[in-house]
Amino acid sequence: MVVTATVPPSFTMTLSANADAFTTSLSSGSIVGTNAAIAVTIGTNAKNGWSLYAYDTNSGLLSTIQSKTIASVAVGSGPTTLTAGAEGYDLAVTTASIVQGSGSGIGTTSAQTYYASTASGMGGGLNTVPRLIASSTGTAVNAQVPVKEYATISNITPAATDYSDTITLVGAGTF
Repeated sequence: MVVTATVPPSFTMTLSANADAFTTSLSSGSIVGTNAAIAVTIGTNAKNGWSLYAYDTNSGLLSTIQSKTIASVAVGSGPTTLTAGAEGYDLAVTTASIVQGSGSGIGTTSAQTYYASTASGMGGGLNTVPRLIASSTGTAVNAQVPVKEYATISNITPAATDYSDTITLVGAGTF
């Protein structure tokens, strides 16, 4: 008797929340982070690993009221640490909070260099092109990648209550 079976490719990605806000109003005297890192949880049987990409709609925080964008830091360099009093916006993968998951064949999860954050205000820039922000070398069971944003303004950044950005996260397994 010959018994056969098929194991289909599997990839799941969930977010702990789909919205985030800065902890306080932006100020020229400080660097402000979002309330909490959004946890991106990944599970996959892709034995060659997985990748997590991010891109944003506005290449920064856009105010339509003021027709003003607090620009993202340079894309493809860094990580960059924001300086209080100089406009800037970045995305950070908090490396100390990455969770590998558990099980056999689990890969090593790491932040892509430009987005690896070990301090407040440290991260990388985004634009409308998907950028690799984290990856793993093998399968994953509840691997978690914490994603957080930081911003600062200058003394002349126009006041408005509608600064916002939409960041899209895309995950893919390498089967």
